[in-house]
Order: sequence, then structure tokens, then C-alpha cells
Amino acid sequence: MFMTSVTLDQVNKNVLDLKREVDEIKTLLEEQELELADDVKAQIERSRKRPIAAFKTQKEVEEKFL
Repeated sequence: MFMTSVTLDQVNKNVLDLKREVDEIKTLLEEQELELADDVKAQIERSRKRPIAAFKTQKEVEEKFL
């Protein structure tokens, strides 16, 4: 099996890069001022007004796509 030699400096750089990326993701997830677009809100309202019987069952979805 072929093994590549990796230095601690390379490992440290990769860990720091990952930390930066995770910090960016955390910042995005913690944003307090996220708002849904008006068209998305309208779609949600329409969906909530539909009777449950109008929705496809899990089995119907699986039969169509699996």
C-alpha cells in the first residue's frame, strides 16, 4: 500500500482551514435576520390550506421515483 508522507505543518494548515469553514457555516446558521421570500410564504400558506388527502403518500412517491 502506498503511503504519503504528511508533515505536522500540513495537518495543522488543513485543520485551521476546516475550522475557518466551520466558523463560516456557524455564522450563516446563527443569522437572526433570515426571512423567507414572499413567494415562499405564499406557497406555504397555500400548502397549509390543502386537505391532507390531496397530498401524495410516501408509498406513491416511492413508486414513482424509486
